[in-house]
Amino acid sequence: MKKVVQIIGGLACYYTAGITGTGEILNYIPFADPLNEMGFFALSIMMGSGLLYCGFTKDEINIECSAELDNEWYNESI
Repeated sequence: MKKVVQIIGGLACYYTAGITGTGEILNYIPFADPLNEMGFFALSIMMGSGLLYCGFTKDEINIECSAELDNEWYNESI
């Protein structure tokens, strides 16, 4: 379920970036400066890309850890 929410959020961010690029968002949000609108567009694209990346990647990351490795790290820090 978490993955579906991330994918939907990413698509929503791309939608807001699309209506920002066409200027339709000015009917809803009055930006004070064109640079603010450009920043909003860039952040929407980055947020959408990050959410879609997280939505389509696997969460199964197995990192093997051993007592020998823990002891080695502990000895190096002393």
